[in-house]
Amino acid sequence: MLDDQVLLDPVLALGVEPVGALSCFDCEEDFRGIPGDLVTDISDVGTGGEPSLETILSLKPDLIVAREWQTSSYDLLSDIAPTVVVDYYSLSDFKERLRYFGQILGKSDHAERLLAQYQKRVEQLQQQLGEQLETSTISVIRLMGSTDVFSTSKPGLFTFSQIIGDVGLKLTKIQQDQEENDLTFGIETLPKHDADFLFIATHHPLTEVEEANADPLFFLNQPIWSQLKAVQNKQVYKVYWDVGGPIGANRVIDDLYKYMVNTP
Repeated sequence: MLDDQVLLDPVLALGVEPVGALSCFDCEEDFRGIPGDLVTDISDVGTGGEPSLETILSLKPDLIVAREWQTSSYDLLSDIAPTVVVDYYSLSDFKERLRYFGQILGKSDHAERLLAQYQKRVEQLQQQLGEQLETSTISVIRLMGSTDVFSTSKPGLFTFSQIIGDVGLKLTKIQQDQEENDLTFGIETLPKHDADFLFIATHHPLTEVEEANADPLFFLNQPIWSQLKAVQNKQVYKVYWDVGGPIGANRVIDDLYKYMVNTP
């Protein structure tokens, strides 16, 4: 699997363990959204967009599954084993991606069982949230390696936002209306992203700034942050929602329970 998340998660969820997978370069987790015990026996074949052809060759795979940005290596990869290229933007819905892998791996029934389990969890969460589905807003912003540059994604583009949509949670208007896949903005725009619940999603470690601060949300003490309703009501949560399939989906749902249902 020439991916650490989008391709790896659904394959593992279907009970298939690849011989190797790419890891994520400079990320919070080498295999994003996947518990460590599920990847202990999977060989690391490189990071990001740089697979090691030598390592892949040594593993003698029967099938190689690559991402769209690796098409330049297709000929070399296909010399090693039959190679399938998955274009994320053509298969961005994590549920349809799971069905796709269920088909090519002969595990369609398994895929449908996983989706039924997911739907049951969504419905249970909706019941627990109750009126909050109508009365509360949420905001999800990503830190871009510092505490004054942020980004948001188009609704439904990534797995976590698909889950938010399935649950029926209301994003802030600026995020509901976003048409760009990714939008980067400065701290002066932050008030437009204020909500009842603010989730701060991190992808890469903020090593330098975090080493000097024991509190991972230390930056909330800055003036513009302290003006936000979510900060004042202590409903700001740092999360790792860089997930790609049903395994990671459970993490997002667990966090929504933890912070929106079970919070005192």
